[in-house]
Amino acid sequence: MRTKKLLYMGCLMAASLLTFSSCGDFLDEDPKGQLTPDNFFNSEDDLVASVNALYDKVEQTQSWTNPMYPQWQGDDITANPGSNKQACAALDAFASDGANKGVTDAWNLHYTVIKAANLIVEGAGKASVGQSSINEAMGNAHFWRAYAYFYLVRVFGPVPLITTTDVTQLDVAPESVENVYNLIVSDLKAAIEELPTSYSKEPCHLFGVDVWATKQAAQSTLSAVYMAMAGYPLNKGQEYYKLAAEQAKSVIDNNGTYGFILNPEWNQVYSMGNNYNMETVLGINNDARGWWDHDSELSSCCRFEGLGDGGWGDAWGEIAFWKRYPEGPRKDAVYAPKVTFQDGNTVTKAVDWWELDKDGKPVVEAYHPMFAVFTVNADENGNQVLAPYDYLKPNYQGMVNDRRHNLIRYAEVLLWYAESAARSGGDLSKAKDCLRQVRQRAVTDYENVTLSDGTTVKIADMTADQLAEACYIEHGWEVAGHWVSMVTRRSDELRMNELKKNFDYRVANAPIVVAEKDGKQYTATESVSVSGSWSENKIYCPYPTTDVEKNPNLKR
Repeated sequence: MRTKKLLYMGCLMAASLLTFSSCGDFLDEDPKGQLTPDNFFNSEDDLVASVNALYDKVEQTQSWTNPMYPQWQGDDITANPGSNKQACAALDAFASDGANKGVTDAWNLHYTVIKAANLIVEGAGKASVGQSSINEAMGNAHFWRAYAYFYLVRVFGPVPLITTTDVTQLDVAPESVENVYNLIVSDLKAAIEELPTSYSKEPCHLFGVDVWATKQAAQSTLSAVYMAMAGYPLNKGQEYYKLAAEQAKSVIDNNGTYGFILNPEWNQVYSMGNNYNMETVLGINNDARGWWDHDSELSSCCRFEGLGDGGWGDAWGEIAFWKRYPEGPRKDAVYAPKVTFQDGNTVTKAVDWWELDKDGKPVVEAYHPMFAVFTVNADENGNQVLAPYDYLKPNYQGMVNDRRHNLIRYAEVLLWYAESAARSGGDLSKAKDCLRQVRQRAVTDYENVTLSDGTTVKIADMTADQLAEACYIEHGWEVAGHWVSMVTRRSDELRMNELKKNFDYRVANAPIVVAEKDGKQYTATESVSVSGSWSENKIYCPYPTTDVEKNPNLKR
């Protein structure tokens, strides 16, 4: 009952105190009659309620696809070109404007997290409770503020830094990318000092795992942040890769205490039957309360429309990425090995996505690879099945569930260490072992890695440069189509300054031979048209039009 009460209190706070639609609204809102750090933080219950309210807002950054549409710019994901998917198609084509719902939702919802975090940072220390409780609340606030800014700075570049609940601030100008990163680093260092390595009771610990942020989650995030700073656009290089390796290594070296694992079978990684598992270093919990903005609404997002199972097809797999994806259990879990058609709860046929009918028309209208990372099976009554996804069984047609989103997995920490160590003169032997650990369960031939130039190299024989590239590529395979990750494929490519390569490929859009069968070659091209010439301003999304209108200083 106590947990339910606190969750309810958190929701009330989220509704009354933390409701605003944009950074501009934050600057304009009327503070009269609102809870403040001065009149709210009085007890342990108040502290827990404030953190629950923060997590309520964190959930909403990922409960549906809109805030993640900017991740479609990576070379793993493309969009449905249909008229009702123009928001994601425009971002996929590097051609969005400031009214795009993906742009506005990404901006608004992450600033909402920032506001909720600021409230705790300012007020938690005033509560008459033990220091450990204050530290837990402050640590979570510092962590999630860093998370929100980490997302914003990679999508929008320079952004306003709002670090106070003072609503008299007006016309806040964007800070430089470096200044934003400096705040992120500062917040994460604070979180590392404040957060515990484990929790012992609800609501912090549920179903056998810690669901609030931990010290090791903050260290893992800081590793990812240092890697981002080492690459484009700051280009801080070897020094920051060394810092990244140190943070990841600390997590790996202390894993005897933390207990992180690699799930032995790759189909368990995103399985609803394995929702709470110890591969997840950092997760976002969702709870199926029937509220669109609080549940995970992604069960049908990758399923193509017109298959009879309620798919709404926001995200399609890019063809070239799928083509070069290494064969093995991971590919079979990330992509549907075949596309199934369904009548009610009965699968009527299963076909390759590239098959043509007798008239030469695609059997699957989308004619693209289909991700399966969010798809869930259904039983004979249409209820979701808590088991690894099986493409030959009926698909769950409900929109929402309580899927836990895996922001950081232990596999990623291993790869971040390995790549950063290789780029900074670290221990290659340990780094190679980390890469092997990730690949052993994922691909058929884990020792031989194909690099971007098409050459295949044994892990044991790799130079530092080859190892770094192999780890970068491997992380792309690990997070393919999983746009809710802390570091998505788009984020990786931003760091490596490879978004232009995506753009050029999409502009050319040359046919790709995707299969050969019965002496016939099957070719395909991406469905979303990309045109124009590249410029650096295509790297970042435009600021939301509504906020630009309110704030004349919101310009690059």
